[in-house]
Amino acid sequence: MDREAKKLKKHFEKRLAYDEMKSRKQAGKVRRAFRKEKPDVRGQRVTEDNWEALLDQHGQAQKRPSLSDLLEHLGPNAETVFQGDDDDREGSGIVFSVSSGRCRVLQDGEEIDAVVPPEVAVRQKSALAVGDRVRVSDESGVCKLTTILPRRTILARPDPLHKHMQRLIAANVDVVIHVVSLKSPPLRPRLIDRFLIAIQRGGAQAVICVNKVDLLTPEERDRELPKLLPYLDLGVPVIGCSAETGEGLEQLRKEVEGKTSALVGHSGVGKSSILNALDRSLDLTTNTLNRKRGTGRHTTTASTLYDFGGGTYLIDTPGIREFGLWDLDRESLRDYFPEFDEPSESCRFTDCTHVHEPNCQVKELVEAEELSPARYETYARLWEDLG
Repeated sequence: MDREAKKLKKHFEKRLAYDEMKSRKQAGKVRRAFRKEKPDVRGQRVTEDNWEALLDQHGQAQKRPSLSDLLEHLGPNAETVFQGDDDDREGSGIVFSVSSGRCRVLQDGEEIDAVVPPEVAVRQKSALAVGDRVRVSDESGVCKLTTILPRRTILARPDPLHKHMQRLIAANVDVVIHVVSLKSPPLRPRLIDRFLIAIQRGGAQAVICVNKVDLLTPEERDRELPKLLPYLDLGVPVIGCSAETGEGLEQLRKEVEGKTSALVGHSGVGKSSILNALDRSLDLTTNTLNRKRGTGRHTTTASTLYDFGGGTYLIDTPGIREFGLWDLDRESLRDYFPEFDEPSESCRFTDCTHVHEPNCQVKELVEAEELSPARYETYARLWEDLG
């Protein structure tokens, strides 16, 4: 590399660092605009005798600005999040990883590191996701995110800090593969049911992948696999596979070929191992279970998209132990248990909730095990939680 090329490279590196610093400062100014000067630290203990005097002297504690306050201060751009035209995808790229204030975009086979504008960064986990179709622009050698195109589908959960907002897991996915295991860790049907609700609400197709079937004896297979029959009855494909032996991997390839798919599930079920088995060149980090608790360890810490070629993209997501449902109410809950539709016509009450009413046909079929007791238990628990 000649001297002029080195100088040019150094100039762009400085410019990139400067623009990133500028974006962070702008976001920081927004937050500081809502903070008043911090009162002096109290030098004495608060008691029943002195609390009024201390309150007059120091004032009330300052509340951290809410996200809605920040968005209002940022103006209309923060609400629109640069939504573009759904029909015009020419010149767009796909987000394959997101970090604080930045994202990496795959466009025309090239990886681009782009700066996320402050009005998006301030609520980044709810505004930008792996799988998003975006446009970037080059300004003085620095790539910036300018447009997030409308999404076809999403997979989301409630934001733990802002319950009224959703936290995006992945966007524009055709298939969501819920990876489970029957042992190490054991099967959790209620987690399957919650994921199926979120997948259906987001508009994607669900697939259940039972990993680690090689660990089961023939007797254990006969005992454990029937637990998944209710999902086959719902039309959800169930694929038994093993990342170690290769069993079921060809069937899994057919489900994801030419599509954008996300792998989700409990920690330790082997999502990264399956990706490694599908493409040995990935060499993703994997981990063992916690020996004491028998639970998985978090290996994947952020969602990442991988290009498998031929229009096939797979997204690896962090493992979770609990999965909340965003913006769900009791009235719409029944829509996600279609097996209740036909028997509900024979219930005594037309508006039967199938929880506490007498002469409920759904409950009678559950007691007779003609409907899945595990599925009904999920429904009843969610109904109570949503009250």
